[in-house]
Amino acid sequence: MLPRPVPSAAPPRPYTVSELLAEVSSVLRTTWRDVSVVGEIARFDERGGHGYFLLKDRSATVSAIIFSSDLKRVPFRLEPGLEVVVRGALDLYAPQGKFQIKAFAIEPVGRGALQLAFEQLKARLEAEGLFDASRKRPIPRLPRRIAVVTSPTGAVIRDILHVLSRRFEGLAITVYPVRVQGDLAAAEISAALAHLDRRGGFDVLILARGGGSPEDLAPFNDERVARALAACGIPTISGVGHETDVTIADLVADLRAPTPSAAAELVVESKVEVLRRLAHGRGQILRAIRSRLALGRAHLSACERAEGLSGFPRRVHEARETVTQSRDALVTHLSRKPAEYAARVGAARARLEDFPRLAELPRRRDRVANLRARVSGRARQRLESLRGRLAGAARHLEVLSPLSVLARGYAVAYREGSAAPLLSASQVTVGDRVRVRLHEGELGAVVREGGRRPDAGPLFAAGEEEA
Repeated sequence: MLPRPVPSAAPPRPYTVSELLAEVSSVLRTTWRDVSVVGEIARFDERGGHGYFLLKDRSATVSAIIFSSDLKRVPFRLEPGLEVVVRGALDLYAPQGKFQIKAFAIEPVGRGALQLAFEQLKARLEAEGLFDASRKRPIPRLPRRIAVVTSPTGAVIRDILHVLSRRFEGLAITVYPVRVQGDLAAAEISAALAHLDRRGGFDVLILARGGGSPEDLAPFNDERVARALAACGIPTISGVGHETDVTIADLVADLRAPTPSAAAELVVESKVEVLRRLAHGRGQILRAIRSRLALGRAHLSACERAEGLSGFPRRVHEARETVTQSRDALVTHLSRKPAEYAARVGAARARLEDFPRLAELPRRRDRVANLRARVSGRARQRLESLRGRLAGAARHLEVLSPLSVLARGYAVAYREGSAAPLLSASQVTVGDRVRVRLHEGELGAVVREGGRRPDAGPLFAAGEEEA
């Protein structure tokens, strides 16, 4: 007989992705709601005020987030490579299924958070040059108006006022009350420094606070206070804490005092000491003056006994004579001046009388220039007219010229050795030598036959042999 089959177990109920992540997230939040993890920050990014970073050790990495409200309470800057202890709750970010830590507190490993924040801010401001000695301004030796930024209650303000009144009474002191510890202290201190700088009129400014724990002195290690001190146009003295306490405000201020009372002593010299130095200086000046007077008297006595003074009356008499002679010469010279000036005035009057005639010269010069231009124009016109007439006459002469007649084929005959032209054939006989002038050149000829009558026929008979 065959054995009966064993029924298999029922499969688990399938989860949706959202259900699975929600259940895992619920378990994490209830079981790991407060856990501390130590590791090194591998990457840090701040977006929308929230901090996103990776926490790693030698073999593993986990994502972490710290919201802006918690990030503001971290006094130091989160930087890659910084080893920290992160306290928070484990969480699962459902949209991406990513496991992460929601941090609500972060502490550095091996040193306090305030100390790390101090070192980070100090390094950054030092790189910017806010601690350089070249930017430190000298404190006035005798300030008249002093501003004090501190708490209005407590022993600090009383000590400062007591020291100032004891060292130099009559100073104008303005106290600007602020908180000197707590979360609001840094904002109030930086606002007070900016207000006093805008108000102006102060010779020096004291920023003071008594001793306390590092947490109490934290406002004076705040970046806002440091930059307000650096931007302040009033010379500043920082007297914060005890002598062993060093804050960022001490490093930025123009002068650091070990205590608030010491700041009051450094801001102004003791009036008694000032008066003592003045009296000492006055005594030195009086002694120097007396010494100089004594030396001057001795020198004057020596000059009185010197031989050079014996001739002094004579030199005075000679100088008086020189002055008299110079005065007489000057009077004589000045007496001749009226006649010279009268002659100069007469010459000037004569020139002024000739002035109308001289003033007429430019007008006449212009008239002569106009007449010259008109004569030149008319001469040019007349010359052109004569040139035209001459050209016409030349053309007319050319028409009447015998040469023009010769150019048409006619000739002029002359008896040999005579300049008169032959006008009739009866003027020559057979055998006479004549010259015939043509248009171009002359011909020599001998008369072989007497001339014909004018009515003998045409001028040139066909086939008739020319003479």
